[in-house]
Amino acid sequence: MKSQSKSNEDELDILAQADINQSVVDSIVERHKDIEQTLEQERQLYLDLANAQPTGVYRLRVFRSNKYDETKWRSSSDAPYIVEFANTRFCELLNMGLEKFQENPAIINDLIFEPDKESFIQKNIESNRDLMPFVWEGRLSVRNEIIWGHFESTPRPIPNGDVIWTGAFFDITKRKKEQQEIQAKNRELQMVNAEKDKFFSIIAHDLKSPFNAIIGFTKLLLDEIRLNNIEGIEKYAEIVLDSSNSAFDLLTNLMSWARSQTGRLTFKPESFDLLELINESKNVFSHIAEGKKIDIRVDIDTELPVCADISMISTVLRNLISNAIKFTHSGGQIIIRSEQLAHHLKVVVSDNGIGITESVIDKLFRIDEKYSTSGTQNEQGTGLGLILCKDFVERHEGQIWAESSEGLGSNFIFTLKNPKP
Repeated sequence: MKSQSKSNEDELDILAQADINQSVVDSIVERHKDIEQTLEQERQLYLDLANAQPTGVYRLRVFRSNKYDETKWRSSSDAPYIVEFANTRFCELLNMGLEKFQENPAIINDLIFEPDKESFIQKNIESNRDLMPFVWEGRLSVRNEIIWGHFESTPRPIPNGDVIWTGAFFDITKRKKEQQEIQAKNRELQMVNAEKDKFFSIIAHDLKSPFNAIIGFTKLLLDEIRLNNIEGIEKYAEIVLDSSNSAFDLLTNLMSWARSQTGRLTFKPESFDLLELINESKNVFSHIAEGKKIDIRVDIDTELPVCADISMISTVLRNLISNAIKFTHSGGQIIIRSEQLAHHLKVVVSDNGIGITESVIDKLFRIDEKYSTSGTQNEQGTGLGLILCKDFVERHEGQIWAESSEGLGSNFIFTLKNPKP
């Protein structure tokens, strides 16, 4: 009986011990589950944080055996690395699914804009060779558009000789465009300033000439007055008058141009009959034209309704008519005509004067080019009038140009937009 009792007790001890071991196992299993759940929660947290970044984030593993092989860095199908991670933003910026990128990491070479590809490849090779941070800016072709990207990543060697690269990719297209616009504006400003510097040096030179003539011939005029030489007095007085008129015309145009460039010349379009303004401008020069026996004819037989700044268009007409008289021989003819186009009114001031060579025509409306020549009776010009005409016509969204042949006369043409009904 005692032996049977002992056997029962052993069995109970074994069962109790088994219950204890199972409890320990269950406890360990539960702890493992808690740890796995915590790790999963943390993994999901870090994944959410990475995917919430406004920049692309990635992690690459460059294999030890391939990192110096230039052919692999140039490949579009056999990359020397694998993609271990890329966040959602990285895939969005490059318009590529993560699985596709992981299947063929070298596809990124195909995205680099061809002119920038060599610098991208060389930078990869150098950074892996020297284990230095990879920093590269360049253009990529994404969605059939060119974008600017900035890569920045740092290396971390691991014991087996591979290198882990963790980096970020930024879309800097907007910043690059702004920089390019600023650079373009700076170049434009530098060019404009250079043109204006040259222009003012030309004006300074042109102002000296008439004033030197006025001062010099005024002294001669005083001498003739002392000698009571009426013929000499009249001759020098005419020269002084011509020089004074030339200086006055230059100053008038210069002030108008300066006001237009500094924004002090207000653009005030209004409706009026251009034919009436043409006739008024013609009458301003009637006495000068009569003195040279030049016939000015307005070949327009209908009203020309326009919406424009009367003062500016008047300045344009006066300069063009004055130039035509200046370069037309005695007994010549000037014709002012118009042509109604679909969206514009074209006005032409024609003369049968000395004409202009083709090489000079391109210089007529440029502020950085000096072109001024004497008229058929040695009338002096400044070259500023046509620059002013160009400025005023373009303010009306029109165009102005010249057509001419040397010895056969010239046509100066400008357009104005038709007024809206």
